[in-house]
Amino acid sequence: MLSKSKFIRGSICQKSLWLYVHNFGARAVAESTASLFGTGTDVGELARNYFPNGVMAVESDYPTRQSAQRTQELIAQGVETIYEATFIYNDTLVAVDLMHKHNGCWSLYEVKSTNSVKPEHIKDVAVQYYVVQGCGLELEDAYLMHFDREYVRRGAIVPAQLFKPESVLEKVKAIQGEVEERIALYQNMLKGDEPEVLMGNQCSKPYTCDYCNYCSALPCNQKEAAQSTAALSNDPQVRVADIQNFVQGLEYPIAHLDFETIMPAVPMFDESRPYQQIPFQYSLHTQQHPYSEITHTDYLAESNPDIDPRLELITQMIAETADAKTVLVYNIPFERSRIKEMMRDFPVYAPPLQNVIDRMKDLMYPFQKKHYTTEALGRKYSIKLVLPTLCPDVSYKELEINNGMDASSKFLELYNCLDETLIADTRHHLLKYCHLDTLAMVRILKVLKDI
Repeated sequence: MLSKSKFIRGSICQKSLWLYVHNFGARAVAESTASLFGTGTDVGELARNYFPNGVMAVESDYPTRQSAQRTQELIAQGVETIYEATFIYNDTLVAVDLMHKHNGCWSLYEVKSTNSVKPEHIKDVAVQYYVVQGCGLELEDAYLMHFDREYVRRGAIVPAQLFKPESVLEKVKAIQGEVEERIALYQNMLKGDEPEVLMGNQCSKPYTCDYCNYCSALPCNQKEAAQSTAALSNDPQVRVADIQNFVQGLEYPIAHLDFETIMPAVPMFDESRPYQQIPFQYSLHTQQHPYSEITHTDYLAESNPDIDPRLELITQMIAETADAKTVLVYNIPFERSRIKEMMRDFPVYAPPLQNVIDRMKDLMYPFQKKHYTTEALGRKYSIKLVLPTLCPDVSYKELEINNGMDASSKFLELYNCLDETLIADTRHHLLKYCHLDTLAMVRILKVLKDI
């Protein structure tokens, strides 16, 4: 039997759907994807408070035929709000996050932990609408319930303000024919052999597919990958004058600064918004003049939900960058945006934070502007790619935490962790990762200075 999740999987990649049904054991769910799905579950439960006092239709971990029977019983009993209302039509099962009856008319609500309606959401709601209508229950409207991006937490979360229902009825109605065709297509495809589909954008969008490892090991995809990277040179093309002008524009003392952030879907702290990037850590390598010793300091917040990590970070960062004439970052829009948000949320610190922004320079600039590039880098200039090109003896590969997304998810996990050993171990790895980010900047700048 098809389900809503299988339908959506098939709309992204039919091969992924076939593997999910016929080769479930080959799955390897990326940590970031698992975290995303976990967030969605938590948000769905919170959204029920938008229509409190509803009745749950699903009595086990997953919706079943019994859930569909119970849904019909609840409707017959006059229940006006049903959570996980389950329907089966055309051998396709859907469980609706929220079904609510108002003035005698039913509407469905699909909850998404996003700040807006996205194109893939329309198919999600459309298959639910198709099945519910097919079961004979007339729907007055179909909503996508997402966060209100303007919501600011002040005290306890208010679901009626946090969530924003947006009608997608007309868009959903417009693709009902496509939904029916796709259901028939997927049902027929699942009866056959594994479809041949080359890897592409569908493997990472809208999230990382849990069959990426399986597919990347197939001969057809290995050949494709080899052809795409063959004969790309790492020989640098250098515009010496442009690089020298950039380096000469950096005044000492120089403070190399890097933030790490968390992005809680539901705001955790007062004066924060859904999916706002909250800095919880920074690393700072400082050099007083071109030939002086480089010193290092850092900050890593407590994982205490009652303590906003930004407040101590702000005061310590202001103090530790006070003497720097240049605050060097890599990808200035990111750090500048985080600081501007802290100025907005904590206006008492706005003047000294603006002073930090005024002294900022972007180490990414020479690579973004192709002052230094290689054929292998092409149009890419992230620090994770530039560092091994300029400094092959320095690598993130040996780190337990080696990218910003993992750093964010690992720190968020600490809020619910009671294992002191695990907490200490995670904090150690977080500090090592952020330390390497600013050490990488130090090493990259040295290469540029030597040109």
